[in-house]
Amino acid sequence: MPFAILRLQKLKTFADIGGSLSHNYRNRETLNADSERTHLNDHDFDTNEKCMTAIRDRIPEKRRKDAVLCIEHLITASPEWNGWGTEKETEFFEQSKKWLENKYGKNNVVSTTIHRDEKTPHLVAYVVPVDEETGRLNAKKYIGGSRHTLSQMQT
Repeated sequence: MPFAILRLQKLKTFADIGGSLSHNYRNRETLNADSERTHLNDHDFDTNEKCMTAIRDRIPEKRRKDAVLCIEHLITASPEWNGWGTEKETEFFEQSKKWLENKYGKNNVVSTTIHRDEKTPHLVAYVVPVDEETGRLNAKKYIGGSRHTLSQMQT
């Protein structure tokens, strides 16, 4: 039976974000990606530098030293799902992006990418967890501190 997959990674430094973006934009060797299919990937920004600028612009100047600057999300479905390569795939990723925007706020979902150069297509999103009420970074508000929160997000 096919199932949805959600993975989160807290990025606490600009170096963490830069490394993630280098992988996401295929600026460094990605062994599990097929270089013949990289042109099928769909990015919101042309380059990782433009994406980094957008992320930096969203992060408040005043922040805690240990704050989570960005949360990388990976959203996909299990490989046996029969929607890959069809309109269902497009709809799945569109609905995933809408879910992110509803959960975090449209302004906080800075960038999304769809990778089609790996065995199982997936969406990667960069979310800056700014609390709209306070204007401060607050990853805990959105993703909590326990794995229970993540399992709730997946249902």
